[in-house]
Amino acid sequence: MLDKIEEFVNWLNDMDWGWRPVLSLRPPKDRDMDNRLLVKLSLIFGSAIGAFFSALFLFVDVTTGNGTITIGDILFDALYYLPAGWILFFLVFKMTFAYFWNRRARRLRRNQE
Repeated sequence: MLDKIEEFVNWLNDMDWGWRPVLSLRPPKDRDMDNRLLVKLSLIFGSAIGAFFSALFLFVDVTTGNGTITIGDILFDALYYLPAGWILFFLVFKMTFAYFWNRRARRLRRNQE
């Protein structure tokens, strides 16, 4: 069962569109995705996640609250949701896509020896 999941996740991992705009950061299939790479990816994709949630909650505040947004609201949301997006992306990606990528990389290195 785990092999089937790995096959599917790595099929997704190998698609170029999922790596845009950081296609140059994708390691060779026999190299691990290390935490350094995950931090770089988190700063890009996690920022998008944080910005999405920030905009979502600002929208909810406007529609359910007093209807105004202050600069303070925007700054608070950015300071709160951007780091949350980075951490969320890092953890979820490490436990899913990076896990299966590294599993395949170890197997490929063993087969090369």
